[in-house]
Amino acid sequence: MNYSTITEKEISGGKVILRPLKKQDLARSLQWLTDPLVNKYLSQNFKNLTMEQEEEWFDYIHNSQQDMVFAILDRDIGLHIGNCALHKINGSRGSCEIGIVIGEKEYWGKGYGTDSIKTLVDFALKELRLFKIRLNVYTYNHRAIKLYDKCRFELIRVLKRNHLYNGRYWDTLIMEYMEKSDRTD
Repeated sequence: MNYSTITEKEISGGKVILRPLKKQDLARSLQWLTDPLVNKYLSQNFKNLTMEQEEEWFDYIHNSQQDMVFAILDRDIGLHIGNCALHKINGSRGSCEIGIVIGEKEYWGKGYGTDSIKTLVDFALKELRLFKIRLNVYTYNHRAIKLYDKCRFELIRVLKRNHLYNGRYWDTLIMEYMEKSDRTD
């Protein structure tokens, strides 16, 4: 399935609009990914990421059959404030991984991440007919853990001391949203 055809439309949430990430969004995204305050919460270190690498990634994602990446827009003013994504989409297993970055720090702690995740989960369940959505989060990312709890993700596994940040090893939590149904994996 080509997921880019499904995401031609915008997806509306309460505070956000999700739309497919565009090439013109990459410069803004690169600023966020290389910002140490934003980067510390991400799954890998992007501090030396170049625009060329970001464009290569975009081309890969744009043609991917397993990934969908969205720009998060402030619904009221249309400002691009972050990105969210579904990765490793497996239609036959009904599963995927989810990720989010709110790059505009003045939007942190104001419900935009929660609305983005709820909107994206709803899209994955209804439009893609998935029922299991997984994510990884570091134990020092208290804001994200609170958000995922609020969005009904449950802790399913702890990877002990597997993430090095700031000279210390941290646990990684694996959390999962499982749609309640008669379907089994």
